[in-house]
Amino acid sequence: MFKRLFVLEWRSFFRSANLGKGLSVKILLGFLGLYCLVSFLTLGISLHFMVKELYPNEEPIYFVNKFLLVWFCFSFFIRLMFQKLPLLNIKPLLIQNIPRSNIVNYTLLKASYSFCNWLLLISSVPFLIITSRVTDFSNTQLFAWFIAAQGFEYFVNYFNLYIQKNFSTNFKKVIPFLIVVLILFGLDYFKIFSITDLFGQLFNSILDYPILCIIPVIIAVLSYFLLYFDVKKNLFLDAYLQQEKTVYKEYDLSWTNRFGALAPFLQLDLKLIWRAKRARKVTLVCLIFLAYGIIFYPNPQFENSSMLVFVGIFISGIFIINFGQFVPAWDSSYYSMLMTQDMPIKLYLESKALLMMISVAILSILSTPYLYFGWTIFWINISCAIYNIGINIPIILYFGSMNKKRIDLDNGNYFNYQGTGAAQWLVGLPLLFIPIIIWAVVKTFAGIPAANIVLVVLGLVGFALRNVFLNWIAQKYRDNKYKMLIGFKEVNN
Repeated sequence: MFKRLFVLEWRSFFRSANLGKGLSVKILLGFLGLYCLVSFLTLGISLHFMVKELYPNEEPIYFVNKFLLVWFCFSFFIRLMFQKLPLLNIKPLLIQNIPRSNIVNYTLLKASYSFCNWLLLISSVPFLIITSRVTDFSNTQLFAWFIAAQGFEYFVNYFNLYIQKNFSTNFKKVIPFLIVVLILFGLDYFKIFSITDLFGQLFNSILDYPILCIIPVIIAVLSYFLLYFDVKKNLFLDAYLQQEKTVYKEYDLSWTNRFGALAPFLQLDLKLIWRAKRARKVTLVCLIFLAYGIIFYPNPQFENSSMLVFVGIFISGIFIINFGQFVPAWDSSYYSMLMTQDMPIKLYLESKALLMMISVAILSILSTPYLYFGWTIFWINISCAIYNIGINIPIILYFGSMNKKRIDLDNGNYFNYQGTGAAQWLVGLPLLFIPIIIWAVVKTFAGIPAANIVLVVLGLVGFALRNVFLNWIAQKYRDNKYKMLIGFKEVNN
């Protein structure tokens, strides 16, 4: 039965409208994944000797045990961002003659092959082999340590999926969990009570008493069945349908009429942001990330460094990145209707560009308190904002012509990445790193003021040529029109 399900999914991938882009993205991710695996393999080979050299009085494996909890916490948060349970892909199978338990087990088996699991495996095996050669630990002790580490990693794997599925629609349920984590972190940070040392002592005990490795295995199995029964209980075609709304809000958007022909499209986007859960969450995240500069600006290490440009582009352009990368997928549910109207595609793109320009202006104004950290940071942020308006907005609209993934507007989960492919993450690379490279090169030869002026000039030139850019981008949208229409019709993408 598992073979049959695998064949069905294989055919679904090769029949998708996103086949070409999907293959190219998977190849690129394959190279990135291979690089990560080689890096972690190198870490595993050198870890024992690095610890021995830096801390000669410490037994390397005991030293590693102190930081295992940090590893698992980091793994948990990485999984929250990138890993998800493919529930939408299994809904069509419910009307087939396939046992419900097989569908659930197949789904959880797929989730077991997470890339994060491979990172721990590829780094721990060489570390344990070297430890067995140069220390007095027996193979039984090290094998028990390995089993325990893998058990906790799979517990994190399944517990993360359970958290996403049950708490993502109601953030209030996560608050007690976050409070406990913050309290434990505070106790550890102020050296009142070290949860990391306590967790490390558990693995030290496993080395002394190998039979204790059964504890993490039992925890992993329990987390598997917890997720199994929860998924099986909700495995219905209408399990995730939203209840019909009985309260409606009306907004006065007459002020947008001053924008002429762009007004109807601008009103449509503003209603989308106010009414659709997914769009509202994106806007909320943009406001939260205004505080991103606090991480970098007080740190002397980043004084006058190119990371300041990264922060400036990010703060004023976070709406461009979060919202713009899904243009025109925000309209995917009615995009076919839009394409039947007597509507120039350039006008449609101008409205999106105007909305993003307004967002850059608003975020730039809201970020002015960073003037507290100096005029240098203030002028970098202003130059980055102008660059975002002139260059990054056309770039994000151009990449939108390649977008063929449908978005479910009613799915407002905090951990929801439906409609998001690896391409959406990769789009941020040219948006963020091109200005960083330009600024860093100019700064090296001419100083910070000249580097800021170059970004401003590039932004102003891009803004002056916006009609040329929009005409060219509109042609790309016309060329990919039918591919996009086919892709937006695929609900499970």
